[in-house]
Amino acid sequence: MKSIDMSKHTIAKVGLQWPHAKMPSGKDMIWRLERNEAYISWLQPANGQFEDMVPAIRIKDNFYTLSLRMMKAVWRHVRLKKGFENVEVVPHVGRLLRIPKTLLVEKLRTQERFNVGLKHSLREG
Repeated sequence: MKSIDMSKHTIAKVGLQWPHAKMPSGKDMIWRLERNEAYISWLQPANGQFEDMVPAIRIKDNFYTLSLRMMKAVWRHVRLKKGFENVEVVPHVGRLLRIPKTLLVEKLRTQERFNVGLKHSLREG
């Protein structure tokens, strides 16, 4: 987890502050993030658009990046179904990403691997 320079970002949606003494990236704490988007803040680069937003976690009034493992825990419940759009409209906030772009790429890659295996098994049958 790296600290984020807030002079280059604005807060699009603020999340709860991490209340525990241990860092959320530890193996013994990551389960507290599972399916829990309440701790996630969305930050937008000062000169960026909503597509450039990044998720962050607030620990003692500083914002930190999330590792891929942390992202996978938080958004474990999101499935890429047919017609999935990575945009949601939140009242009083505007448009936000449903999941981080990094995680979307990883989920698409995993899904493609699964689809290739499925296509291969259909040809054999």
